[in-house]
Amino acid sequence: MTEALRRTASAGLWLLIFAACLELGLRAAPQAIPLSVLTRFDPAIRSEIAQRRDLARAEDTRLVPRGDGGPPGRMWFFEPGTLVTSHFDEEGVTRQVAMDMNGLCNSPADLYQAARFDVLALGDSFTWCTAVAAEEAWPARLQALTGLSTYNAGMSGRGLYEYVQILEHFGLPKRPRVVVMAVYEGNDLRDAHRFHRARAAGDEQAQPQVCAFEWEWACGLHGALDTTPLRRWSYAYNLLSGGVHVASYALRKSEIDFRYAVSFADGKTLEFNSDNADRDEVQYARWLSDGQLGPELFDEALEAFMARARQHHFVPVVVYLPSAYTAFESQSRFEDPAVESLLRAYSSALRHYFERKAEELGYRYVDTVPAIQQMSQQLPSERRLYFRSNVHLTQQGHELVARLVAEDLQQLAVVPALDPIP
Repeated sequence: MTEALRRTASAGLWLLIFAACLELGLRAAPQAIPLSVLTRFDPAIRSEIAQRRDLARAEDTRLVPRGDGGPPGRMWFFEPGTLVTSHFDEEGVTRQVAMDMNGLCNSPADLYQAARFDVLALGDSFTWCTAVAAEEAWPARLQALTGLSTYNAGMSGRGLYEYVQILEHFGLPKRPRVVVMAVYEGNDLRDAHRFHRARAAGDEQAQPQVCAFEWEWACGLHGALDTTPLRRWSYAYNLLSGGVHVASYALRKSEIDFRYAVSFADGKTLEFNSDNADRDEVQYARWLSDGQLGPELFDEALEAFMARARQHHFVPVVVYLPSAYTAFESQSRFEDPAVESLLRAYSSALRHYFERKAEELGYRYVDTVPAIQQMSQQLPSERRLYFRSNVHLTQQGHELVARLVAEDLQQLAVVPALDPIP
């Protein structure tokens, strides 16, 4: 008995030493904490670490009210002048951008003071300046190409229902002549599904939280651990607690392999999405394939968009932006061939839906997929249209999207002829 107590005490001492060393190490180098785990930290500690790591914090944002019954938490915007740092480790990434007077990505920062805009751009992180400078995002390039005053009201993490709310809050007061809604293939269906689910629940906060564990007792235990006083001050405790949750949730998606390689015209082959991120795109493709949900989740948003167009007399344009795997369709090779075929069908279904709704509702529709695929086959790897790590548009990708939108606007006789693509 004495020997057992001695061993227990010894093990406890070593555990305390390990915990103390981990605590000191994390406080000295908080950049070692994975972002996926950091989101599970106590809010006060998370904010402290975010400030040290130049990450966006809740204190740097504000909420804009929405009137459609959707989740209020999806309508946050940066405070004016906030510096947003990109942490993607890839050549060509713009590291830091400053937000304008509305907390949106425009240069100059006082662009919104104009009495009126020719073009208002709506969209998510593929319209916002993700990993590029404000003047390199496609709305700014559209203005440079055409001379039309263009305001970028894109914001990361939004979907079509949020686009309509942003239009009402930031766009309609400026009486735009044209409103371009950029639909992103990868996750706008997910965002529409979340909107309907939150509205049905009545409040985003009222939605039941999904437990990452298979057993109910484990969910209860983890919930109890999340409320202990230790969580409010210990980096190490938050790391271990959050890490268990993230790892458990990841195991539920462990069968999804969303990585792929892309071959380029210069003979080089590059790995894309090597971190196997955004696997929920594959999950939503599965749900679409087996009929659990469909693109009609977008119906109300498109109808609301067209209602605003008629009421406020602007030209409505919907632009379809493909995911990187669709852009490189003929050049890519997935680790899992079943995922590849699933995503091909997913892309086709969404494109046909937006084309059909254009005929039904009357908006102008620009499907950028054919032109992006053609250009992707011609460009060498160093001029690719998408970043490898975050699979968002590069500067070249934004430039091509701007040109495709400009070519469509030429048909409205408001844009002069463009020079050929160099």
